[in-house]
Amino acid sequence: MTNHMRSIVDSRSGSIGSRATKIYKRHGVLVSLIIGALVMMFPVLWMISMSFQPMDEIYARTPSLIPRHPTLDNFFTGWTQGGFLRYYVNTSVVTTCRVVLTVIINAMAGFAFGKYKFRGRGFLFVLVLSAMMVPDQIRMVPLYVMFHSVGLVNTYASVILPGIGATFGTFLMTQYVRTVPDELLDAARMDGCSEFGLFRQIVIPLVTPALVTNVIFQFLWGWNDLLFPLLFLQDQSKYTLALALANLGASSDLSIGPIMAMSLLSIIPVLAVFFVLQRFFVQGIAAQGVKG
Repeated sequence: MTNHMRSIVDSRSGSIGSRATKIYKRHGVLVSLIIGALVMMFPVLWMISMSFQPMDEIYARTPSLIPRHPTLDNFFTGWTQGGFLRYYVNTSVVTTCRVVLTVIINAMAGFAFGKYKFRGRGFLFVLVLSAMMVPDQIRMVPLYVMFHSVGLVNTYASVILPGIGATFGTFLMTQYVRTVPDELLDAARMDGCSEFGLFRQIVIPLVTPALVTNVIFQFLWGWNDLLFPLLFLQDQSKYTLALALANLGASSDLSIGPIMAMSLLSIIPVLAVFFVLQRFFVQGIAAQGVKG
């Protein structure tokens, strides 16, 4: 009886010890993630802090992360002297056109690759995937020569067109469209639905999470794009936000405070789009993980 009780006590203590070990590991992982997040967020926190600090605090010998005397002067100075309203309008126009055209092309290409069987489909899809491995820097010279020959340099079209039909979006939409049941499409065809009707009325509602995920990525890449505006845009009145901020940082009479304030304002649209659409974004990523 004594040995039996001892074995019970040992088993319970062992289970308690294993449970405590799991708790310690879970908390250790959580603490590590929090520390990593703080390290990654520190530049953003420093930018926010400098946006609200007066000049004497920014250039103080002992800088502080928390502003001692918060002020909005940096925002007013950067907005009025930097002409950022124009840059916001330019970036909004370029990004909106790029996102709308890219998402439409990706959805149609994904529908074609995912639901139609035609000669050369596999080769074309591999070609699309291989294009994802080509960095934008390799395309700079051919694109510039081509756009210069047709007179598109220093126009918004030269910034919009290189990003249209992004291969990542085509891959994402193709993988998601493949999960749509073929029986559903065949039944709609028997009812007299056209191919475009299938795409618009059946496929698009079923792949909305992937569609919104693509919108988020394309908006992020389009809004923050610096390479193509730097390569093609020459008139300062046509600059996008990323190019304007880079130009201010390199040569400007504005001090670091207004520049940090305008940098903070430049990321607000990206955060707004993500937080508004994050529910669909999470659904899209989770669904792809389960179906993959």
